[in-house]
Amino acid sequence: MHRTTQVAIASLVLAAFALLTPSIASAAQQRFTLEVSPVFFQDNTGDSSANPPPGTIPFYCTSGQPQCPNGNPQTTSNLRLDYSLSYQINKRFSISYSHTNFDISLGRILTIAPFSVLTGSLNDRIDAGTLTYAAGHGLVLQAAYTSHQRVEFTAQPSPLLGSPCYLNEEACNDGSSNPQSIDSKYWSVGGTYAFGPHTAYQPPMFKIGANMFYYARPAAGNCSNPAIAQPACNSNGINGYVGSGATFPWSVTFFPFSDFKPTQIRPGTIPFIGYEDANVWFHAENTPETFNQVVAGLVQILPHGLSLSYTYVKLNGRPSSDTIPPPDTIRSAVSILKLTYDLHF
Repeated sequence: MHRTTQVAIASLVLAAFALLTPSIASAAQQRFTLEVSPVFFQDNTGDSSANPPPGTIPFYCTSGQPQCPNGNPQTTSNLRLDYSLSYQINKRFSISYSHTNFDISLGRILTIAPFSVLTGSLNDRIDAGTLTYAAGHGLVLQAAYTSHQRVEFTAQPSPLLGSPCYLNEEACNDGSSNPQSIDSKYWSVGGTYAFGPHTAYQPPMFKIGANMFYYARPAAGNCSNPAIAQPACNSNGINGYVGSGATFPWSVTFFPFSDFKPTQIRPGTIPFIGYEDANVWFHAENTPETFNQVVAGLVQILPHGLSLSYTYVKLNGRPSSDTIPPPDTIRSAVSILKLTYDLHF
């Protein structure tokens, strides 16, 4: 079943749950919100396109290097489109579907000896169906089903070993599904709590978030069939392959000007900085990838339902991924420029 179909079905399940909740019906408050956002990603990872060190064998490549064909994307520099549709059931409950993008380039990986690995641009798509409950006093609770899919791995010059499939990508050249693609599907429950001083133009000064992600994974993966075995079946990481499991990401965000008077900062200008203990558990990996992630940026509220935001994301992986042998880790930095239009109807 296609991942978008799965998320749509999960959204309908959440909607049914919400509609069965007492005191939901409130026709005067029902409304839709359509959000459309062109997004530009710019790579800031220092060594994401550096030449391979002497004595190493380039494994994958990016343009500008002698071993690479012309036209291979060098780093992340992509224009994408995010969108979402939400339905306000009543004052407390809403349900939504969202499609977002996250494009990055990783720093050079040197611990898979004797190779020197570059990724080029990694294009990830994240679809989610979410049920939200605004509990009041800054507390918001959510339940969701999410599909995280790696659509493209641009640094690969050709399919591997004569296969029509590229490593990690969603689909093979012949249109079939790639059994070694990187994807992640999970249910989640959690919420955020906002508190502290604020002005008419700023949110409360602090926001903290915590979630539980539950990954339903086959007990033995595809390990019993060598023809479609996942990389995790080789027990190549810190631990051997395991089935279903949970992770517990959390975050804290600081809005530094929330206690300023409106005259001391331009109305509608919202700077922020935050930290997230982030993770993702792809189906073809033994253990979750875990990251220390720092985000900083600025949102400018504009007239007529528009807003413009700039976000700088820097993530450093902890030595927990099966695919990156310690002490090396996943490293990336990216700037994200987004223009958002909200339409209420």
